[in-house]
Amino acid sequence: MYSYQARLVRIIDADTCVLDLDLGFYQWRLNQSYRLLRINAPERNTDAGVQAKLALGAFLPGKQLIANTQKSDSFGRFLIELYADGKNCSDWLVEQGHAIYQMYK
Repeated sequence: MYSYQARLVRIIDADTCVLDLDLGFYQWRLNQSYRLLRINAPERNTDAGVQAKLALGAFLPGKQLIANTQKSDSFGRFLIELYADGKNCSDWLVEQGHAIYQMYK
């Protein structure tokens, strides 16, 4: 696992974001999609999914973002634990009722 400072590019849905990661030494990984670990949020084409995406979109701006990267999942997506000012975003989404805990392989 590695930790990187991150910049939010856009939110795809409540459990998937596009981020730029600062790899250090003036190197960046730009415009890459990342899946939040340990949760499942409603699909973005549902009312609950829209509300979850809006909630995450209101929560993240202006905060220092740290991404702890993991391996990719069976779909080839990069998995991360994302922190906003030290608060785990997966846990926050569950606490707010916008996601449930669920592990994927």
